[in-house]
Amino acid sequence: MSYRFSDSPSGRVRHWERRRSRSSSAPWFIRPLIILLAFALIVVLTFRGIQYALRTHQGKGRINAAVYESAPPSSRTATTPVTGIIPGWQRDVIVALDEAQRHASEGDATETNIAVDRAASIVIVARLRSQPTPPDFFDDALAKLDQVLAAYHTNSRLTAHVTDARIQLAELRSYIEPIPPGTPSSVNIDDLLVATATGATMPPSSAAARSSAPSGAAPASTPAGTPGAGSSSAPSAANQPPAAANSKSATNSSSASNSASANNSSSAGNSKSAANPAPGQVFVGAPRILAMGAVLNPASLGGNLLDATTMPSGAEILEPPMSRIFADNVHVENLTIAGAAQTLDGIHWKNVTFIGTHLRYEGGEVDLHDVRFIHCMFGFPSDDRGGRLATAIARGQTTVVIE
Repeated sequence: MSYRFSDSPSGRVRHWERRRSRSSSAPWFIRPLIILLAFALIVVLTFRGIQYALRTHQGKGRINAAVYESAPPSSRTATTPVTGIIPGWQRDVIVALDEAQRHASEGDATETNIAVDRAASIVIVARLRSQPTPPDFFDDALAKLDQVLAAYHTNSRLTAHVTDARIQLAELRSYIEPIPPGTPSSVNIDDLLVATATGATMPPSSAAARSSAPSGAAPASTPAGTPGAGSSSAPSAANQPPAAANSKSATNSSSASNSASANNSSSAGNSKSAANPAPGQVFVGAPRILAMGAVLNPASLGGNLLDATTMPSGAEILEPPMSRIFADNVHVENLTIAGAAQTLDGIHWKNVTFIGTHLRYEGGEVDLHDVRFIHCMFGFPSDDRGGRLATAIARGQTTVVIE
């Protein structure tokens, strides 16, 4: 049989034959591998779809949170009963603490610290904006901080970050506390907030009053025959007898004009506080020394409101013995203290309310019985003892004893 040229395969046929031979030589596991990759792709796409749905749900939650924040304070709770959505910034704090707890369980201390700091910064913003906060929020946030710290109870850096967050919660709790009724208008809360938050040397209104008075004039809070340095229930210039002023003017005519201008500037600059003191209001312009066994109460002070708003914001109001221990037996009872700064260590405090005061704690002995903090700032050590005191204040406890 003869072979004809027309019987030979064409170039296209030869090309497909080569491809067929090549494909037939592919390994057997290629097809199962392709099927597995397709299945994995389907799983990834499904997971991304679930994440998108959750983000959409969270976006709707922000709208619900805005409705929650516009509701009356009496009807607010930690969560909205209908939607179960935690409002705005509170939800962000809880989410940050959940992330901190997850990183702590994974052994990542750095990411844990970052998440805790993020939660603390949100709390600071909420305090500056005077956001209303239900008591349940503080319990939830503190419980989560306890869980975060449980994973690294021996890590000093994490303890410091967690304690700082507790202090911010305590300050937020202090800022949402209402001002007691009957507080004199001279205790300017707005000025106190500026002084304690920014570290100003004194409230702006008091600074203007002092700068207007000449150096030779005695400040209104200077004691006038009253025991205890720097305390007075009335301005010293107002208590001066007319004969004393006349004798000064008779002695020197120039000093007469100076004393007149000093009296005018003093009465004008301190008219809000010293000229018309409220009943029971005692002004203090310098630290008051408390000896061992001293008891400071309305009877010994001459009033129930110790007004230190004219003092620098960092100045100490009451100074007990330097040992600052319970054995000194120093008691402060039944008083309201406003402005300046105060260290809590070593004094037995009972039925005391601090308003706009910068409170310090040095890690010593603390005895607080029925003590309230309103619009106060706290300088506590970043350790277990400081965290314990900050936690008690954040929970609204008024009685705390640390020995």
